[in-house]
Amino acid sequence: MIIQELEAEDLLETIERGVRERRFGSVVRLTMDPNMPDEIRGILTDNLNLEPNDIYTVDPPLGSSDLMQLYSLNRYDLKDLPFLPTIPAAFEQADDVFAAIRRQDILLHHPYDSFSPVVEFLETAARDSNVLAIKQTLYRVGRNSPVVEALLEAARNGKQVAVLVELKARFDEESNIEWAKALEREGVHVVYGLLGLKTHSKAALVVRKEGDHLRRYVHLATGNYNPATAQAYTDLGLFTCDEEMGADTTDVFNYLTGYSAKTDYRKLLVAPINLRPSIEALIQHEIEQ
Repeated sequence: MIIQELEAEDLLETIERGVRERRFGSVVRLTMDPNMPDEIRGILTDNLNLEPNDIYTVDPPLGSSDLMQLYSLNRYDLKDLPFLPTIPAAFEQADDVFAAIRRQDILLHHPYDSFSPVVEFLETAARDSNVLAIKQTLYRVGRNSPVVEALLEAARNGKQVAVLVELKARFDEESNIEWAKALEREGVHVVYGLLGLKTHSKAALVVRKEGDHLRRYVHLATGNYNPATAQAYTDLGLFTCDEEMGADTTDVFNYLTGYSAKTDYRKLLVAPINLRPSIEALIQHEIEQ
């Protein structure tokens, strides 16, 4: 694997340097009101080193996203009633999250289904004495993440924890760097993404001892492990303990952590695509975008 050609710290340092240099990047677009005086337009164009095709004239209001600040006002009489997602009956009818998954595969449709079973799955795994290992990919988890806190707790409880933290998640680089360092401090095996690849896979694997054998519990999703965005974005998440899917997910994590060159799978579709031959070119591209 290409990642073995560099130390993990090299990728981390490159991302950190790219984040620091982002503020000095080139301007890619200037949006202005059609009534802006030509003199001001000329000053901005010259000082920002813009070409004519970098300038977009848009009817006001500009910066409409700033209006979202109004939503933070405590005027609940002017807002829609909050939507309360449901807990699937499969979880409510079982003794615990593992029993629910053993009974049947469970598909969650966020934000209509609550994200709380995902968090409970990881928190339960972190505290369950029969759980031996947890492996997970993290792309965007946000601040104050209960998902990462569960992984930290699992490490403190002596579980084997391995996590791929995708440092190249655009505009979440700083948050991911902080979480990656916190996980490493607790002894978690952290992979800082792969050279030339951006890992968008959302997967969690829990290995649990049950009697005289091991069972693998898997969560696969289209959305990030972020309880906040799971309340707004439409995504699907699947819980299963299917043996072949568990074996596939194990192979994926072995590949991501550098212990396997396996490229064929039983049920999962895994398609790595080489995005850039050079890590410097990759980071520069991310910054410019």
